[in-house]
Amino acid sequence: MREGNDNYILITSSNFPEGGPAANYLNLFCRGLRLNNIDVRVFLLKGHAFGDLRYTGSRKNETLEGISYTYLGFRQRPNNVILKLFDQTFSLLRLFFLLIGILIRKGSTTILLYNSDIFFNIPIYLLSRTSRVRIVKFSAEKIDKSQYSNSLTGRLLRASHDANSRYLSKIPDKLIVFSHYLKHSFIEKGYSAENILIQPNLTDFSYWQPVNVKKKYTIGYSGAPYMKDGLSDLLKAMELLIRKGRDLSLIVIGDATFGRTLIPGLKEECSRLGISDKVTFTGLVDSHMVKTYLSQCTCLAVTRPDTIQTRSGFPTKLGEYFAMKRPILATRFGDMEKYFTDGVHIVFAECGSPESIKEKLEWIMDHEEELDGIVTRGYDAALQLLEYKTSMKRIIRFLSE
Repeated sequence: MREGNDNYILITSSNFPEGGPAANYLNLFCRGLRLNNIDVRVFLLKGHAFGDLRYTGSRKNETLEGISYTYLGFRQRPNNVILKLFDQTFSLLRLFFLLIGILIRKGSTTILLYNSDIFFNIPIYLLSRTSRVRIVKFSAEKIDKSQYSNSLTGRLLRASHDANSRYLSKIPDKLIVFSHYLKHSFIEKGYSAENILIQPNLTDFSYWQPVNVKKKYTIGYSGAPYMKDGLSDLLKAMELLIRKGRDLSLIVIGDATFGRTLIPGLKEECSRLGISDKVTFTGLVDSHMVKTYLSQCTCLAVTRPDTIQTRSGFPTKLGEYFAMKRPILATRFGDMEKYFTDGVHIVFAECGSPESIKEKLEWIMDHEEELDGIVTRGYDAALQLLEYKTSMKRIIRFLSE
């Protein structure tokens, strides 16, 4: 790292070290730093939130790799509005004490920011302007306005997100973004291109190897199954194939990570389409079970629509899909075609088109002999792009400049 920089701190509102895509990314990021003899401490602005799974550890804890993490507020994220306000106030107060400690500490410090709200960012940014603290911010996606409710809370959250992006985007010293869309967006706001690194995601390829189990499902889908992520188009494509007389099945692995479950609504959609007996929902499960379920699938799907959110982000599960060495059906959203070629590394369908998804699923089912080469080439390309041990070397070089 750059000379004199001996203190790295990650501050985030996401889970750590487990509990969803962001937690997995941050865990691999920190593990990558440790592999390169760089110490990092993690401070969590919000409590653990991952379905019904509860965090039972201490406020201060340590991962198996020796990475320390501390909850600044409650260890478990509350549902009650009043408790949420108290939790955030408590967390903000403890953040102030953390920043004071950084201010009086000798030596330089780099603060890594991932998914933090504006009222946490303001004191952090003020500190960076009055000290030797350097700020590196992650930007994973741009949330479409349609994803916010029309309630007072929804409007406040949207205003907070816009202010965070629009007015505070120039303050960090460096940015790590997940897409070309985000890089161009920050450049348009006046941010220097040389201080922006595009790194789509991180995957531990050694972990996401298929297990030896019998194939049971035609298609696997892993991740929070929101309709906005294109699951509706996949279900409609299944209906078209089943009406045509094709025999296939789908397993949907995951659920909303916080708040109300999505599965009852999805089951209603399957019932309306007449495919209930062909679709299995697992709910939230740990990564070991995710790997087992994916190993039982003939192909894996990520069929997102073309929206601001999908253009600006990158699917976390894609690296895991490639590592599982299964044929992948994806729609042409975001940066997908910048990294992968249809029929060479992956099979592409058109966004928002159940008919196109149906045709490509049928092609996969009928061309087994051509899939081995696609799987091998896709694995090799994704390994260079997304494997965390390789990617972290690029990130560390960027941080040290």
